[in-house]
Amino acid sequence: MSAADALEIIRSQQADTATRIGPKVAYFFLIWGAAWLVSGLLYFFAPGDVATWGTIGAVAVGGALSAAVGIRSGRGIAGGSARQGRLYGLTFPVAMLGAGALVGAMAGPLDLPAEAVGALAPALFAFTVGALYAVSGAVWNYVANLVTGVWILVVGVASAFVGVPGNALVLGVGVGGALLVVGVWELRR
Repeated sequence: MSAADALEIIRSQQADTATRIGPKVAYFFLIWGAAWLVSGLLYFFAPGDVATWGTIGAVAVGGALSAAVGIRSGRGIAGGSARQGRLYGLTFPVAMLGAGALVGAMAGPLDLPAEAVGALAPALFAFTVGALYAVSGAVWNYVANLVTGVWILVVGVASAFVGVPGNALVLGVGVGGALLVVGVWELRR
């Protein structure tokens, strides 16, 4: 056996081990891709209470599934990488709650009309998610997250220019669709 063959065996085993014990990132992409898609379609086709409650449900289910996947992925992993994954996972709900609070704080004092809030708030949520994905891609040298994050940033900004209710469709298909595509790609990798 040559040195090159031995090195290839080592790389193959490392990749297999990483796949088996590493975080199941595909599931996070799929969970949140579905949530964004459902929310966007609801707000476009059934605005009002149906969309609001449907989105609350999608976010609650997404949060519960993400927590379950995150906890299960972290089993048997200790040390710095386990802590890093936990902390990164917690940045999403904290950032989204912060973005929601910011929208609430701005809407009243700035006397923003409902249509302006309806265009800007979802764009801000998308921008927040896009930034988190892009930064994680840059920090962990994970190109899929970086590209997905930049895409979400672009879609989020573009959605604000479309206006209500078209912005919901842009976000649902643009963000949700992208996350679903990346999730399927991750599963096949």
